[in-house]
Order: sequence, then structure tokens, then C-alpha cells
Amino acid sequence: MTRDIQRSERFIITLNKVDLVTLSGVLTSSLAVAAALSGSIYLCTSLLFLAMLGDALDGILARKYKLERPFGRYLDGFMDILIYLVAPTLALYIHGFNGLWVIALWSVLICGSIRLSVFNDIGNIQESNGLAYLGMPVFWSVFILGGFLLLELLLPQWLVYSLLSVSLCAFSYAMIIRRPFFKFKKLSHILTLTIGNSLLFLVLHLSLQHA
Repeated sequence: MTRDIQRSERFIITLNKVDLVTLSGVLTSSLAVAAALSGSIYLCTSLLFLAMLGDALDGILARKYKLERPFGRYLDGFMDILIYLVAPTLALYIHGFNGLWVIALWSVLICGSIRLSVFNDIGNIQESNGLAYLGMPVFWSVFILGGFLLLELLLPQWLVYSLLSVSLCAFSYAMIIRRPFFKFKKLSHILTLTIGNSLLFLVLHLSLQHA
């Protein structure tokens, strides 16, 4: 019977519909990196907010359809590395946040990797008001990137870079501190934050293209 089962399974894992939502992060994050490499930082950020939407929906769908399993959590962790660590730090580096500033980017990569490894081990934690994160979740990197780009339109570069450096170091510390962090649970809030910000940076990208 074991041999029959092995013959019938062509691949090492059977993906479900939620896994496919998770894997959409490969497309959106790679397109975001491509946009950053071409100098389109606003388009890059718009795509990262779309990637964040997919990342948020997979967990909601997995719980709704009872498709939660260790593989899904591991897969989600790998997507998080692409979406929230590799793509934003690379985008900032290409955008000009380099030289000594790169130390702040390293701190995000190191602490974010530690944070995600712990998450893969324990998942979400249960608090009195529902599920929460242990340590600040990595998705805040995209909000930091977006905030930096908006401030860059208003403030001198040295000041914005200084604020970004402090924010990234504080973010790195918050990711590995042992305390619960709020988890967005309402779909309306998630859609507003992700789609709204994605449209905002898409408009900024298009306005720059036509300037």
C-alpha cells in the first residue's frame, strides 16, 4: 500500500488553495524588486503593499477553511523574508540609503530573520483579546518604507535619512523583544491599509512618470 501511495504522489507536497495565495508573494515581491532596480521606488512600494494583502489573506483563509498546517506557516515565513526583509532593504539601498546607513538595513535583516524563525516555531500567540504576535511583526517594514518616501517629499535628505535610520534600528529591536504586538483581525482594516496605500504609491508613480 505504501508503494501505491508513493506512485500516486508525483510531488513532494500537495498545495492547497491557500498555499497558492501565499505563493503570490513571489510574483509581487519579485516585481517590486524589478521596479526598484529600474528606479521606480513608488511602484516598488505599491507592489509591496499588494504583496502584504496576499500575505494577510492567506492566514485568514487558512483559518476559515481549516487549512492550517506547519507547511503553510513555513511557506509563509519564506514569503515574509522576500516581501518584508529582502525587497524593502534592497529598495532602500538602491534608492540611495547606502554607505554607513546600511548598518540599519543589516539590523533589520538580522533581527527580522530571528523574528521569523521564532514565528515558524511557535506561530501566533493567544492573548485575552485574540491572536497576537510575539515581537513586532516584520510587515511594518513596508509601512516604514512608505513613510520614509512621503517624508522625503517634504524634508531635507539628511533629516529623513536620520529619521529612517533611527526608525529601522528601533524596529529591529522591537522585532526581537519578548512582548505581544497587535495583530490586525478585521478584513476591512486590512483592505483599507493595503489597497489604499498601494493606490497612493501607484498614483505617485504615475504622476512622476507624467511630470
